Amino acid sequence: MENISEERKEAEQKEQTVELPVLTYFGLNMLSFVIPLYPCMGLFLLYLFITNILSVEIIWMFLFIPSLFLLLLYIYIILLIEFAAILVRRWNKKSPAQEGVFPRMFIDKETPETRLIKYYHLRGFIIKFPVWLSGKSPFPWLLNRALRRIGHNKIGKNVIMEDVFVGLEFTDIQDNVFMYPSTAVSSHSVNSIFGWLNMFVVKINENSVIYPGNISGCGALIDKNYVIFPNTVIHKHWKGRPNELFYQGSPGKPLTGTYKGIEEIEN
Repeated sequence: MENISEERKEAEQKEQTVELPVLTYFGLNMLSFVIPLYPCMGLFLLYLFITNILSVEIIWMFLFIPSLFLLLLYIYIILLIEFAAILVRRWNKKSPAQEGVFPRMFIDKETPETRLIKYYHLRGFIIKFPVWLSGKSPFPWLLNRALRRIGHNKIGKNVIMEDVFVGLEFTDIQDNVFMYPSTAVSSHSVNSIFGWLNMFVVKINENSVIYPGNISGCGALIDKNYVIFPNTVIHKHWKGRPNELFYQGSPGKPLTGTYKGIEEIEN
């Protein structure tokens, strides 16, 4: 019995708990939502003031309101992105984001590792709302702006991401990449709640096409002109084979002998 109790005490001493700073996250959520709202409210009141001075008939005021709301929504998203970007730049000065494998510990708040984990969670929290809103808005091109401004992302020209689970940071997507709906990109993976956090850049080179149902893990490299067919798993640190452009399966494997290269098809 004594051995059992001693083992139980040791297990309780080793047990860790996670206490999330609820007030901090609630405050950030409120600030990021409310602060960009005030300038938009001011512009709307200015519109009412000007139309009142000019004695605009109420029917004309109502006709312009839908267009005005779209304009205010656009301005709101832009301000929301910039506010989040300011916060992330401040956090990066305290604990710069970096690639690597890190212990996901919640014990000593003074160590560089725990600071890195703390600001990793803060960055992930603050970027979600601007990315979601811009992607679901009538202005989906603002999604690329949000990823460029807030996260540590490189988004090239003519990058089209439809209804995609985007990588919030550490993504490098080159020019002319098309990603179909229900694909996912994740530049991080967590072994367990108290395990190891892996953060590596996911790179998708130019002229690549990612079909629906694909998952690209951290550190994956999708090379130039690759076509990733549906329901393919691009696992952590995945790389293709030389002179192979078409992939499918779990994990993604080349479809050798099934399809010709893009150059041959064009000729």
